[in-house]
Amino acid sequence: MTDKDKYTALLQRYWEAETTPEEERDLALYAARVDDPDFTELRGVLGYLSIGRERKARKQRTMRIYSWTAAAASIVAVLAVSLSLLFRPAQRTDERCVSYAYGVQSNDSEAIMASVASSLSDFFAGDTPAEVQLFEMFQR
Repeated sequence: MTDKDKYTALLQRYWEAETTPEEERDLALYAARVDDPDFTELRGVLGYLSIGRERKARKQRTMRIYSWTAAAASIVAVLAVSLSLLFRPAQRTDERCVSYAYGVQSNDSEAIMASVASSLSDFFAGDTPAEVQLFEMFQR
């Protein structure tokens, strides 16, 4: 049995999906070495499969790059939030209510809240439209 006969029989088994991966590799190497018209179709199929494998590998590389980039961005975001929380200025516990009315500063919280309540009750109790009330409030 010659090499051609051996590989022709192997080719028949390949088309019937009865070959092992090692036999397929040997068949592909033989088909690449010889310029036999009986193996032209096999060379086309193997070329198509190799292009598919390369596209799949390229897609996997791209996905790997995206996943590394996403992981790095997540780490940077976590670090930024952690550092901003760690080094933020201390919150003031002496919260004060201050108002400036007619050029006068007032620190009396009760008087300020009474003034706000009075203004809001005047605003919502009137029969005049809100635009007129706002205009009158800012004309004082």
